[in-house]
Amino acid sequence: MARRRRNRRRAASRAPQQGVLWVLGGIAVLAVLLVAGIVWLNRPEPVQVVVPEDLKPPPNADGKAWGPPDAPVVIQEYSDFQ
Repeated sequence: MARRRRNRRRAASRAPQQGVLWVLGGIAVLAVLLVAGIVWLNRPEPVQVVVPEDLKPPPNADGKAWGPPDAPVVIQEYSDFQ
């Protein structure tokens, strides 16, 4: 008899704790879903790359330069592949 009463008291004292755990678990799941939704809505849009149809070199290209020799901008590239 005493054991049954003790077990009932323990079960009764655990019931409110289990309810709190369910509430906290539900809040945690909602928080994860909220964060996932925000990340999904703020994802970057895909980049569209436009490639010209004709990539033939211009007639004045000598293999080292591309474009007119009197261009206002000159880009020189130096690289070391060691």
